[in-house]
Amino acid sequence: MSTAPTPKALTETDVLAISAGADDPTWLRDHRQAAFKAFSDLQWPQVRDEDWRFTNPRRIPLDRPVLTEATAGVAPRDAGITVSSDDTAARVRIVDGGFAGVEATALPEGVIVADLATAAAEHPELVQRHLGTAVANDEVYAAFAASAWTTGAFVYVPAEVEVEAPLAITVQAAADGTHVQWVLLVAERHSKATVLLDQSGDAQATVINVVESVIGDGATLNVVTAQDWGDNVSHVTTHRGRVGRDATYQQSEITLGGNTVYVRPDVWLDGKGSNAELLGVYFPTGSEKFEHRSLIFHDADHSTSDYVHKGALSDDGHATWYGNIRIAPDAKQTVSDETNRNLILSPGAKADTLPFLEIETADVAACGHHSSVGQVDEVQLWYLQSRGISRDEAARMLVFAFFAEVLERIDAPGVADTVLADIELAVRQAPATLMDPRRDAAARHWAAEATQADAKAAKA
Repeated sequence: MSTAPTPKALTETDVLAISAGADDPTWLRDHRQAAFKAFSDLQWPQVRDEDWRFTNPRRIPLDRPVLTEATAGVAPRDAGITVSSDDTAARVRIVDGGFAGVEATALPEGVIVADLATAAAEHPELVQRHLGTAVANDEVYAAFAASAWTTGAFVYVPAEVEVEAPLAITVQAAADGTHVQWVLLVAERHSKATVLLDQSGDAQATVINVVESVIGDGATLNVVTAQDWGDNVSHVTTHRGRVGRDATYQQSEITLGGNTVYVRPDVWLDGKGSNAELLGVYFPTGSEKFEHRSLIFHDADHSTSDYVHKGALSDDGHATWYGNIRIAPDAKQTVSDETNRNLILSPGAKADTLPFLEIETADVAACGHHSSVGQVDEVQLWYLQSRGISRDEAARMLVFAFFAEVLERIDAPGVADTVLADIELAVRQAPATLMDPRRDAAARHWAAEATQADAKAAKA
């Protein structure tokens, strides 16, 4: 398999070699060079950096060579959020550092689903107009991806067109190395589409990628991204949408696996009356470390946002959630809310939750934030046990109900059922300890006394 230098050793000559190998048009080569210039002026993060003080950046290996080709003979994944090809209008396959094919049924006229390199050559006016308009080169990982991506996907839905079935993109890490990808999604004026991005694999891999969404005026784009890596994968990714006037963007994060997963689910509400709904579920187990760090930027009047993430943690899993709502001085009458809930299932698990508000105007319709870290409710457990349900099964039921509140809001067929099945498997494999042993013993004593009191009352 062809490789390039490691991320830490990347040079402009390497970027030009990647561009030449992909047969980039001149404008795209220049775009890469501009991104590399920005990248070379930035520093890889240190643990003292504010954005990385909860996730040690050393957990992201940067000494693995960048892969520039797809591993041959890798079977398509038959699980995840894109289970059946029959339920999708098109499917793009990305394996390691290369494009592995696209399958499409009868797409509406004008809809484009292709790998990004082919789209840049065949539809240069579309790709050039939108590439980099939502994700800038002001962060080191995004700038690196913009300069050194070796494969990616392009989804384009023209104005006034609705794609009824989901469009699927699968990313698989089958070979050791650094995998660099860029996914560009464009929904033009008054169009509508759903895109499912399913990421999996368990190679000794570092995955650095970007999902950039551009939503035109009055359009609706629903993007579901799943990170279901094995224990050997470290992943840093930016998922950012730029939302036009009266447009709607739903972005759902499903993070269920990976040694270290650092996700930036950002949104830029750029048009008057724009709306964003950011949903998410996560379940770290073992020694996994997940961080979701978001910026919701209200940059237009009457824009609205609702941000809800929920996580359950077991073993020594560690999750960090950072949500920041920023309202620009000229953004009047905005409505925004952010919520993060964490359920601790094991004494060794840890959750950090940090909601922030940056309000630069006095003319706000509504703005709020909520966060919590807690354990399974002992009263609810006792109630279910009093109905003949075992303690462990009652705990599982409560965990499913905890996540269902978010999953039922994800507007994509089959996703909620698939994710709940994965969560059920994780819950059944998790330790039976549901809370701190001291609190657990006290709760059991309380429950025994309550049962005895009920028995005495019945005899009386």
